[in-house]
Amino acid sequence: MEKRYKKYVAVMVLCFLFGGFSIGSYLLQVYSAVWQEDIGQIIRGETRNLPPLSVFNESNFTNTTEFNRNRFSINPYSALVSPISLILLFTGIASLLAGFSIWNLVREKEIKSTKKAMLDIFLLPEEKKILEEIEKEGGSIRQNEIVRNTGFSRVKVHRIIKNLEKKNLVIKQQYGMTNKIALKK
Repeated sequence: MEKRYKKYVAVMVLCFLFGGFSIGSYLLQVYSAVWQEDIGQIIRGETRNLPPLSVFNESNFTNTTEFNRNRFSINPYSALVSPISLILLFTGIASLLAGFSIWNLVREKEIKSTKKAMLDIFLLPEEKKILEEIEKEGGSIRQNEIVRNTGFSRVKVHRIIKNLEKKNLVIKQQYGMTNKIALKK
């Protein structure tokens, strides 16, 4: 990993951590609401789909009047659609998406820099010079302009372009009496 990408990676890791924490918290709320509903069914005696648990009888609680007063007066699922819970869910999703976007950006930049480094290693100096001329002109240039700008002969430019075509780096298209040379994307 290059030094210049460390900031991106740090932000990406923070996005993944925050997103995971947020979505995990929301899923914990979902689990809690489902569990609370199941316990409510057990206490009310609606145990047709649940295994019997004698732990949650009213007699096990010391203050039964307080137990009866606080007996699930609100719907446990209403907490899942509260604004705070929804903000937690959506910020978690947005944070994960931002983390994946940063990861993809860093990956593309690393691939591009690796490709450029590999080209520098495997290309001849003349080929590099012609590629630089094409890049300088915005990605496409006429072949006769390459001859004029580099000072190479027409035959030498033709041979170098032929080699670059074999390496899948440029595309040559007929353009009147000359050729238009463009970088391959």
